[in-house]
Amino acid sequence: MGAATGGECCASNVESKNELTLVESNPVPKRAYIDELPECPTQGVSLAFLQDFGHENRINVSDEDFTIGGLCVHIIKPFTKITTKSPYFPVREEVELLSYADVGFRTDLRDSRGCRAFHILAKHFVSHAWRYNFQIFLAALYNWVLQTGSDQDITYFWVDAFVVNQHAANDFPMEWWSTRFAQAVCDIGSTILISVPWQDPLPLKRVWVIWEILCTHQMGARFDIAMPDEAMSDFRMALINSFDTVQTALSKVDVGLSVAYHKSHQDMVHSEIERTIGFTKLNEMVSLRMNRWLIEAASRELILMKEQACKENWMERMQLQDNLARMLRESGNVVGAEVSFTELLAELEVKLGKDDVTALSCLNQLAVTLQKANRIDDALQRHRDCLERRRRILGEDHEDTLQSTSNLAVLLSTQRPLTVETFEEARTLYSRAVKGRETSIGADHPRTLYTLSNFAKFLSEAPKPTMELLEEAERAHERAASKLVEELSQGHPLSLAALHNQASCWLDRACFEGQGTLKGPLVEKALSQLRTVYKLRIEKLGKEHPDTELTERKLAEVSLRQMSSDSAALEGPSSWQDAFQLRFDQCNTAALFKQARAHLRTFGIEKVRDELVKTGFVDCDTGDLTTGFQPFNFFARIASNDQQQRIATHDQYLLGQLSVNYAIVHNKPECDDNWNSADPSWLGKASMSMRHRFLIPRNVHWEWFNVLTFGLISGPQTGVEMLEGMKHAALLWASQVGDWPDASRIGLFLVVWPLTTMPHAHLHIVDLDHVGLSFERLSKKMLPVDQAIEVLRAEIPQQ
Repeated sequence: MGAATGGECCASNVESKNELTLVESNPVPKRAYIDELPECPTQGVSLAFLQDFGHENRINVSDEDFTIGGLCVHIIKPFTKITTKSPYFPVREEVELLSYADVGFRTDLRDSRGCRAFHILAKHFVSHAWRYNFQIFLAALYNWVLQTGSDQDITYFWVDAFVVNQHAANDFPMEWWSTRFAQAVCDIGSTILISVPWQDPLPLKRVWVIWEILCTHQMGARFDIAMPDEAMSDFRMALINSFDTVQTALSKVDVGLSVAYHKSHQDMVHSEIERTIGFTKLNEMVSLRMNRWLIEAASRELILMKEQACKENWMERMQLQDNLARMLRESGNVVGAEVSFTELLAELEVKLGKDDVTALSCLNQLAVTLQKANRIDDALQRHRDCLERRRRILGEDHEDTLQSTSNLAVLLSTQRPLTVETFEEARTLYSRAVKGRETSIGADHPRTLYTLSNFAKFLSEAPKPTMELLEEAERAHERAASKLVEELSQGHPLSLAALHNQASCWLDRACFEGQGTLKGPLVEKALSQLRTVYKLRIEKLGKEHPDTELTERKLAEVSLRQMSSDSAALEGPSSWQDAFQLRFDQCNTAALFKQARAHLRTFGIEKVRDELVKTGFVDCDTGDLTTGFQPFNFFARIASNDQQQRIATHDQYLLGQLSVNYAIVHNKPECDDNWNSADPSWLGKASMSMRHRFLIPRNVHWEWFNVLTFGLISGPQTGVEMLEGMKHAALLWASQVGDWPDASRIGLFLVVWPLTTMPHAHLHIVDLDHVGLSFERLSKKMLPVDQAIEVLRAEIPQQ
């Protein structure tokens, strides 16, 4: 946006991953100060008015100033500076500094379609770079309206220059951006990013745009991207023809390099990011948002092409489905990729024959996908079949044959135990693949270097290691890693794989030279590089990506081996998460919940509190849950009134007087949208039913952070009263809504910590007549509220 430049929340996705990141507890701005800050406007402007504005003012500014920034300075600010004669002192003029929206409402401005130019509430927040040519900005929005079929009569856009008072925009403190502005993004509920050029989007280099994307993610708003028609067509062709180009574009995202027109604003936002979420986590979030949109865009395009299936677009459709399946696999969704490749292979073999080169390419991709899914026997069969056919049809030295040669070698090298026979077969295949690719596509081509990296990794893991093999591996690693970084950038997935392999080789050599111990300069060098790879993989791929988890496991493995001789290794679990996971993989019955409570008492309740303090979720002085921007506790923010959900306003009204003690919370819009999706990437993350809400207590004392600790401080009777109150409020609300079933068909569930990562008690309210696939996926974690009440009631001392 740039307004100040002048120039996993809720839902079942919070139950999907156990993760705590140590952060410093951050101070939260005092409420009295925040209450004095002005509200962020949420008005919207029509596309037709924006087009009228551009047409009328094109001749009034130079080509250089025909940007939102230039138009703001030369047109908008003068127009919204209203000067009138004072009724009391005729010689004195009074000046009003307004927003364009203020003027529009005051004068009842209309667009060329006869509709109001401004509306009191925008439907979409528009994030953009102020340096864009205004015509590009308009073309992107117009193309988005056409593609989505939006009704212009009711579609209004939040555009900073027209909605925010530009005479005061530069003066807002950071607290305004992290509270009032973030609330506006939440209230609007949908963000559109103008992204041009798509290969290297200018907005992702602007600090205010990064802040807007962060707010969009934290507030659970929908996210979409708009481009002019020509740029969208170019992007569409890249999706069809060049997966590598798209992958490389995504790997370039680095929010730490974002800048602002005013250096003071850049420093202010960067400081806030470092104080709260941190650049590593923010890079991860932005990359995942972009990647998710990319997959959704490709999926929409594929559906459209299938609906318009014809001979002319058949091959393009096949290419798009192939690239989409690769995107799914590289994002970690190997199940979705397998389904897509299997369907594609069947169609290709029917239309082109099993020995067609396109069909063989798909067979190869399916084999790689099965390998990533750990379906080793199936993958091995497919790889051998593909290699045999490619040798017969294309010859031993064809690039496709060399690809299959390399892939089979990679798979064989993962066999455990790795026998001497398998080692020799894989070594022969690797040597053939490397030499063949050096001849066919060049020694410095990324595919050649990636094969060389895998070969070096294989050599360092030989069943009978020798110094000669380790030195050969180290030389190959050095060449592969340095050249890949030089050719592709350090953050590219292939470069990160090579750097991971190289560090692992150093560890293998250190272990060999130290006769099993892991100490010395080479180990420290390896760990330093692995930490860098881990950080970059989080940023580029996400923390839950298989490659990121691979590096995480390697770091943990080294740490464990280094600790093995220490007395600390003989102690019990150091965290409640570890202590819990040693005994439980589910907690969905009264019996299991009773055991978990007993286990917690043994572990130590205060230890859990200390963990919450260390991770920033609990204020050490007050004992209350924190409500700042990082760690971002969505439910606690709602409970403390630091944030509101506009969409849930009527729900609070239905609670009546109970809204003082409880709040109804809606899921993220995209989680609700995908409640019935069979897409594996949404299973366990989407809403569990067509109707799925949450009820939270408004008490933010840490005892009520999870049902696990209910009544362990204030007494079990108080815990029972809290649970019964939550149950009563949830059923009362459901009875008032009108479209929910009766109480017997409403599921009320809690999730025990740490099976949820949201540290504020929340009761799942689920319509059992319309459950989706995530309901079954999460069933092991869902503890019925009545069974929780049963356990706490049994703890009440008998009179």
